[in-house]
Amino acid sequence: MPAPGPRNAPPLRSARPCEGCSPPVHCWPHALALAALLLVLQSANVGIHDVLRFTRRGLEHGEWWRLLTAHFVHLGWAHAALDALGVVLCCALAPHLFNAHIWLKTAGLAFGIGTLLWCCSPEVPNYVGLSGVLYGLFVLGLLPPAWRGDGIAAGALAVSAGWMIWQWAAGPSALEEGLIGGRVIAIAHVYGFGLGVAGVALTWRLQPLKHLDKT
Repeated sequence: MPAPGPRNAPPLRSARPCEGCSPPVHCWPHALALAALLLVLQSANVGIHDVLRFTRRGLEHGEWWRLLTAHFVHLGWAHAALDALGVVLCCALAPHLFNAHIWLKTAGLAFGIGTLLWCCSPEVPNYVGLSGVLYGLFVLGLLPPAWRGDGIAAGALAVSAGWMIWQWAAGPSALEEGLIGGRVIAIAHVYGFGLGVAGVALTWRLQPLKHLDKT
């Protein structure tokens, strides 16, 4: 039996190919539909926003849908546009993530973050925005190829993690909060990132190693 070495190692794969749908352009409809959903909901009247946003008072009255729906409404147009651009960036960096399963993954992250805010962060009375979910999606899309040696994925993931930790430890900047029109809830980003790591770990546990690229 030949000794193990570079010739016998599995080839490294890049995060660039759209492994979940072929060709890569077929991933964009899901990303653009998600980004458009944010903008459509932003154009809705304030009454709809009030029904969908995370509020402790609403949850205490049994309005559990808010754990999910809060992530798809925003403080204003700048906030919604930034998150829509985040969806586009995520698709550009990890197109394989944006197959038909992206909706289930997005909903799972949204509900998970909402639940963690409700149970573990009593200091947060209200919440809206997709940014926490985006952190989770970046992890789901970038951690597997980064683990296999993709430098672009590793660099993007490191930047995301560093910015998340900085916001959590040092606090969001006044410029950023002024831009989105309200308070940045940094702990939601931590929850999203952590749920993304948990999702990747669960996938690695349940799937054969050769299928890791389908995370």
